[in-house]
Amino acid sequence: MEEDMKKKKTQSHDGSGQQQQQQNRNSFDAIDRNVGAKKGEQEKKEIVELVVGSQGPTTFPSSSQPNHAPPPALVHDVISGIQPLPTESPPALNRAQRASEAKPGAYAVAGIRPMFHRPRSRSLPGRIPDTEGLGLELVPTGASQNDTDLNCGLIHADPVDEPECGEIPTADPLTTRANKLWKKELCLFLSLETIIAQVLVTLILVIFLLAPQSSNQQTQSAKQQNGVIPIQENPGTIASITQEPTKLWERLNLPEYTLTAMENHRSPQTKAYQWISNNINKSNNTQHLPVWRLKQRFALATFYYSTRGDYWVKNQGWLNWDSNECNWEQIREKWDPNPAAYCDDNGQLLSLQFLGTNNLDGTIPPEISLLQKSLEELALSRNLQLKGNIPTEVGLMTRLTALWITVTNLSGMLPTELGQMQILDELFVSGELFVGTVPTELGSLTNLRTMMFSTTNLEGSIPTEILRLSNLKTLEFSECPMLDIKSFLTEVVGNLHNLEALSLDSQKPGGLTSIPSEIGKLSNLVNLIFCDLQLNGTIPSEIGSLTKLNHLNVDRNSITGTLPEELSKMSQLEGLLISCNQLEGRPLEQGVLTQLTQLRKLHINDNLFSGSIATEISLLSSLKELELQNTHLSGTLPTELLLLDNLASLVLMNTSVSGSIPDGLCGVVLFHVK
Repeated sequence: MEEDMKKKKTQSHDGSGQQQQQQNRNSFDAIDRNVGAKKGEQEKKEIVELVVGSQGPTTFPSSSQPNHAPPPALVHDVISGIQPLPTESPPALNRAQRASEAKPGAYAVAGIRPMFHRPRSRSLPGRIPDTEGLGLELVPTGASQNDTDLNCGLIHADPVDEPECGEIPTADPLTTRANKLWKKELCLFLSLETIIAQVLVTLILVIFLLAPQSSNQQTQSAKQQNGVIPIQENPGTIASITQEPTKLWERLNLPEYTLTAMENHRSPQTKAYQWISNNINKSNNTQHLPVWRLKQRFALATFYYSTRGDYWVKNQGWLNWDSNECNWEQIREKWDPNPAAYCDDNGQLLSLQFLGTNNLDGTIPPEISLLQKSLEELALSRNLQLKGNIPTEVGLMTRLTALWITVTNLSGMLPTELGQMQILDELFVSGELFVGTVPTELGSLTNLRTMMFSTTNLEGSIPTEILRLSNLKTLEFSECPMLDIKSFLTEVVGNLHNLEALSLDSQKPGGLTSIPSEIGKLSNLVNLIFCDLQLNGTIPSEIGSLTKLNHLNVDRNSITGTLPEELSKMSQLEGLLISCNQLEGRPLEQGVLTQLTQLRKLHINDNLFSGSIATEISLLSSLKELELQNTHLSGTLPTELLLLDNLASLVLMNTSVSGSIPDGLCGVVLFHVK
């Protein structure tokens, strides 16, 4: 039977059988060329099965059915029906025409496979995308453009436009090996991108970190040329500091206000900490410093950075780690010509003084209070760039015996915490920017012996709590024009009997009416200044009880009357300044003044005094300054003035004194009108 069928087939194709077979072979060759590589007999079989399936007569067995092949005759008919690929590409069509007019067949797919991207064909409506990476698409035979049935379709390439010149490029086949290579290339590309990104980020960080260090190195180099020791700075953040492997952070046990300040990596507190951490391990001798020593250095370093220590007039030795901080410059300065020790035998700092213009520029850091267990003297005077408030933490320095904050640009209210320094002995405060009131808490400083306020804008009344300070020896409120001392003075002269110096000047107008008679109770007074207080009335006779008085100044008031004879009892008086009042009488004739043989300064100018200069003036053998201008004095200059060997200044302007100047006084008399 099979032989008969073969003969029939041979006869029916007698004239064209050989030609048809040749075309079939050409068709298979064309398919092989479009696929890009020979797939082998198994791949050809799959293509034949797909074509046969599209014809409809034969169905593929499912995976559950036994595997069997189609009859040979049917395969031969299918192979015979395969048309050869067109020798030329179809004409260029737009996308809509391609979707509707494309004919079944296999065509070359245009395009070049991009690097690192898997090739894919364009899917048109009615076509099944290439999912095998073959560079082909399926176009169903006789189906609509929306038909996507995978079981009926011929292999069809997407039509491409003809290039302007050259041949149409063909799609490269993507084999399994090529797919693996593509993945490797993608991984390599991503790895290279990651490495490049990391290198760029590292370079940016290095440039950012090295730029300020380079600037600092140039600054330090310039300072070395000027004899200034460079300071190593490496500010960090509070997060990096607290994670350090050493126990420095725990050992210091810094207060909360310091930790808050260290959140700013450029703060003086952070710089001071970094200075310690960078140096502590340099020498075996400093790795085990006691906690109080570390805090002492931290406090001084913070003060240095907070007041721009690099620009001080004198900063030699500061932040020299190998040098004892007790020997750093300026700490050793003291106004006392016979100073006490600045550090004890263990190296604990006792005195920190910045007197004179040292160009402190900045603020007083609260970390100064870390010296509370040792520091006894703190003096910050005549540094006009020092600004900000007095930190309240100063009140924690309970061992302080002297606090001087004078002639600066510090401002604000005086902290009430000053009342906590129970053993404070001296308190000096001056500055035009201080406002508010005098703290009543100062009445708790029972050991205080000296309280001085000058050139401030403090206002209100002086608190009566100060009258509790029975040990007070010096009390001064000078050039504080907003203070009202009218009621205070009466209380002072009745209670503070140990006072040795009382200075009240330039007060609020109308504060006083006259010098109270109770002034005589201050029998220990050595210096009494009631200057520019708008006083009227007379000088009370009780003032003669101040036999220890060395200096009396009642200048620039409206005092009337005559000088009391009791003045002659003040045998220790060296300075009598009563100018610019309305006093009258004949002081140089009555003998009241001529008995003050210790007088060095006698200013009675700008008063209503009259009379002549008595010859007894020669008894004032210590006299250096004699000012008589703007008075009604008359007569002639006595030749006994030549006996005053120490006389350096004699002012006679606007008086009625006449006559010639004795030989030897020509270089002494400054003004002589008549």
